[in-house]
Amino acid sequence: MNIAIVDDNEQDRNDVLSYCKNYIRDNFAMEERSVQIRTFSSGEDLLEHYESAAFDLVILDIYMTGITGLETAQKIREVDNEVSIIFLTSSDEHLLEGYRVFAVGYFIKPLAEHEDEFTKTFDFIFPKLLKKKGGITFKVDGTPIDISYGEIIYIDVFDSHCVNLHLIDKVLVATITFSEVCDILLGDERFLENRRGMLLNMDFVEEMEPDDFLMTDGSRLPISRRKRQEVKVAYMNHIISK
Repeated sequence: MNIAIVDDNEQDRNDVLSYCKNYIRDNFAMEERSVQIRTFSSGEDLLEHYESAAFDLVILDIYMTGITGLETAQKIREVDNEVSIIFLTSSDEHLLEGYRVFAVGYFIKPLAEHEDEFTKTFDFIFPKLLKKKGGITFKVDGTPIDISYGEIIYIDVFDSHCVNLHLIDKVLVATITFSEVCDILLGDERFLENRRGMLLNMDFVEEMEPDDFLMTDGSRLPISRRKRQEVKVAYMNHIISK
């Protein structure tokens, strides 16, 4: 995930950077290594490096010398309709204009006096960005590896501290508990806990049979008797939604 922070005030820029890093570290530690944050001192500086899909989130100061944050956002929207935009402001004077460029929120400066609002905004937007990005960082042999959701066929328990990642082209053992994996992946509509200690990606189901799922890699993954009806309904809803 790529985040841009744009503010012509160095102290404010560094404050936002610090708050972002602290939030991610405290709430999404597994994703921390996959998040890249760049800072820019002006709208012109950002636009010089900007292209569609360059960033997932842009945090823009509204009041800047040269091109304003609102003008910067308008130029961004000419090439990128997907990026999320949050404005930095010390006044609510231009809030309505911000919604015209589909901003998802505002941070009021100074952040030290509005920390709760910052946290609430990030609580809202950050999980959505992760889901949209569709990826997760696992530690394999102590090395962080970024894996997209679309690579994962299924996951099962290796031991109390590790899981097996059954990917399209290989199987890896990752250092993470199964419970932690569930907390992350079950928030994505593709993943289903078909039995205790196993998650499957429904996009890789070849066929649902009475007692198990036949996966595209030839694996047969059992369906929990206790959760059979719930699992089958979830899979049929997934098929219908596609």
